[in-house]
Amino acid sequence: MKKSFTILSGLLISAVFAASCKKDETANPLKNEFIIRTTSPMIVGQRIDFAYGAGSLNGGLSSMQVVASIPGDAGTGFETVTHRTVNAVDLTTTVATSSVTDGGASTAMLIDTNATTLRYAYVIPEAARGKQVSFSFSAKNKAGNQASTQTPAYTISKMDMARNITVVGTAAGARYFSIADMKAYTQAEVDAGNLSAKIDFVYAYAATVTPSTTAYTYGHSLVSPAASPAYFPNGFTLPSAWTKNSTLMEKKTGTAVYDGQLKGDANISIYVADLDLQRQTFDGSVNYAITLANDGSVFMKTADGKYTAFIYVNSVTNAGSTAVISLKRYQNQ
Repeated sequence: MKKSFTILSGLLISAVFAASCKKDETANPLKNEFIIRTTSPMIVGQRIDFAYGAGSLNGGLSSMQVVASIPGDAGTGFETVTHRTVNAVDLTTTVATSSVTDGGASTAMLIDTNATTLRYAYVIPEAARGKQVSFSFSAKNKAGNQASTQTPAYTISKMDMARNITVVGTAAGARYFSIADMKAYTQAEVDAGNLSAKIDFVYAYAATVTPSTTAYTYGHSLVSPAASPAYFPNGFTLPSAWTKNSTLMEKKTGTAVYDGQLKGDANISIYVADLDLQRQTFDGSVNYAITLANDGSVFMKTADGKYTAFIYVNSVTNAGSTAVISLKRYQNQ
């Protein structure tokens, strides 16, 4: 991505000098352009990243500003540096003396330069959930010229997301998971907080399970509290007093369903979106998902019907009886 900033600055400078060659006295000597760098679903708490560039024929640039239609959360604003790559070496240069965000407006005061590109990050607030947000970028030069550009309206997801949660399949481990809380609890925590009604699945690990006379491969599994004992490891029992939810599950094998946002790799343009969760019907689904592995995934619907979730298995460890999971959650009601 860093190379794009150098390219953008070059394009702006080229555009500025091309305009000067035309000798159009009415042309604005200040040019500007934005690039949106975020391609995955825009989720509350996450960032929308832009690159904003401007070039001036009429003296140095003085400032850049962006106004968001809905003010962003803490962390919203311009960087004060540019990034470029020269001979395979990444270089960072300070080009702004300050960057201030006040409400929906973020302003960067620039050091003397005729063309530059700055990164702008918008941290999505709760107030934007399920709504549209747009951005108005503008730049000024020291001669008083101004240029501006407006983005389209971007729709913010209704989903929530949590990543890299470790679940531990031991007696004292955090193995009891609440989709409503997007959190794993130990049995002691569930008992202390009277949280059993919130538990949607139990993480368990065993190489094999023998429910009767025949053993079968079990591995890393996610099982509803109300599932048959045959789908839990041998000897595992839930406290009799607990509420036992039956969470519907639809297991996806291999990489049939992939989510770059949850995996945290370069394939962020491949993902599960709001519509994928809205369309899940769970016809014929069961309440367990066994033999999960790295990059495995499970769609789930909570017993009360309130949430549809996509659970992604980032990694599993046999020796430690652990898994790292991430999830997206859509509220149906």
